[in-house]
Amino acid sequence: MTSRWLCLSLMSLGLSGCGDSHPRLYFALNHSFLQGSSLAVPASGVRAMTDPPSLRDIKSGDGSAFQLEFATADIADIRLELGGGLRCEDVEDELPEGTGCVQSGDAPGTVTLAGPFSIDLGTGEPWNDVKGPRVPPGIYRRVDFVLGKNGLNAHTRLTQDSRGWDMNLTLPEGTALGFETAYDLTLEEGGSLRVMFNQDVWLKELPLGTCFLGGDLPRTDSELRLDEARGECQGAGDRVRDTIRTRISLQSRTF
Repeated sequence: MTSRWLCLSLMSLGLSGCGDSHPRLYFALNHSFLQGSSLAVPASGVRAMTDPPSLRDIKSGDGSAFQLEFATADIADIRLELGGGLRCEDVEDELPEGTGCVQSGDAPGTVTLAGPFSIDLGTGEPWNDVKGPRVPPGIYRRVDFVLGKNGLNAHTRLTQDSRGWDMNLTLPEGTALGFETAYDLTLEEGGSLRVMFNQDVWLKELPLGTCFLGGDLPRTDSELRLDEARGECQGAGDRVRDTIRTRISLQSRTF
């Protein structure tokens, strides 16, 4: 009974275990896994989230706070380059269903997942797949992926004098993203490989509060128009998109 309860609990939390020891591949906002409360699950090799992570405000360069209400992304064409001199033959027996491996000459092997996976970046959990993407244990060095049909969309809100304006931060379908670590990452059974978006820096280069008060950040009754910004915030839309695209990292964890 205890084992069955543990399996059901893990499934309801979207965590691996109960015969599925393949590492998880997460795409999430930075610190998403650190802000919720968690507990260790004995003999499972995982930690269970008891309270979901809360999304904290992100701030522009002048300290103006934008409430991050949600962030989602469609992830497709994932390619994970193996490190440590590993080749496809070294991981082929551990490839989960839905994954492949491409080997080209003496180059490192590359684990592939087609997708798309629709991800809630606030939790790292997929919308359309209870298990989410799985990868084989091994050593990894680089990740590359492409945004699918709905791209990436982060919804923020600025509140001033009891009024609120929405501001969407987006990357379009087809955007290619990638990151290479300075050192090899070892991924063990039951662990996780995590592609993390650093939302804390998305607005840092822009004085959006100042532009808002000075009229250089155009707005309607309910929405801020980032792509129409002027003055010190000229080109704000492209600058934010470039920051979202380039400020990511790759990490490995034991759970």
